[in-house]
Amino acid sequence: MTRIITLEGTFNTRDIGGILNKEGKCICYNRMIRSDALNKITIQDVEYLKHLGLKTIVDFRGKQEVIKAPDIKIEGVKEINLSPNAEVANLASGNIVDDQQKIDALIKISSTQEGRLQLKARSDEMSEQMRELVNSSYANKQYTSFINLLTDENNLPLLHHCKGGKDRTGFATIITLFILDVSLEKVKEEYMLTKECMASRNEKRMNEYRQYTNDPFVLELLKRVGPMLVTSANISGQETLLNDLDVYHEFNGKLKMIVKGKCQNTLASTVVKIDDDVTILRQGCISEEKIREVLK
Repeated sequence: MTRIITLEGTFNTRDIGGILNKEGKCICYNRMIRSDALNKITIQDVEYLKHLGLKTIVDFRGKQEVIKAPDIKIEGVKEINLSPNAEVANLASGNIVDDQQKIDALIKISSTQEGRLQLKARSDEMSEQMRELVNSSYANKQYTSFINLLTDENNLPLLHHCKGGKDRTGFATIITLFILDVSLEKVKEEYMLTKECMASRNEKRMNEYRQYTNDPFVLELLKRVGPMLVTSANISGQETLLNDLDVYHEFNGKLKMIVKGKCQNTLASTVVKIDDDVTILRQGCISEEKIREVLK
């Protein structure tokens, strides 16, 4: 069975070894380890991982996540970034300082029926993102590179992680287990171990969220998906705010900083998805042509 590895600086680290496939063959221990981020591991954790003979770390986090919380270096271990551009997961991985601002926005949006409907729709985005990991050619290429690393003995033992070690990391594990002919039931069982590993951490986060709101709708939303970053500066259902004075009065001094100035037009922001191509999710004031020009 999967072996949970207890480190001081992580909460979701485990060895994938010990799982039996359909033919009764056992996956070897100390070949493939999954984890949450390694930015808080201690000296003792580093020594433990070195003792395991760790050779490779694959980081599925995005560029800004890595800059914000770089992994602790382990001498002699090569590091490879294979971010699949899973933006919803990136946004769900903030710290409590960032979260306070996002929670404030959630409370305002959820104050209207329209806002609650929008938030409920967005709460399904993580499952949509998992489908995108299957469909996106760029994500497919990154995960193919990951599988190729596993096939080379010189890269093993290999540890792979994202921020929480749940979705991006979990998807890599799922692919690997299916390739090894593990049953769907056992793949699900391994994936759901994350819930057990993260139980105490999640409860701690919920207690932190309760410092900022006791709204049951917002708390349930936070429990399901974590803080959400939204695209509008105005309260849902209200008129778009076009200058700094309107923003100041609307939010009643609750924002820490407002950039002085005004919008040059009345159109909303353009929302895009960028992987190996540009897809316009919502057309706004910036045209697709201008976006493609900047990305050249």
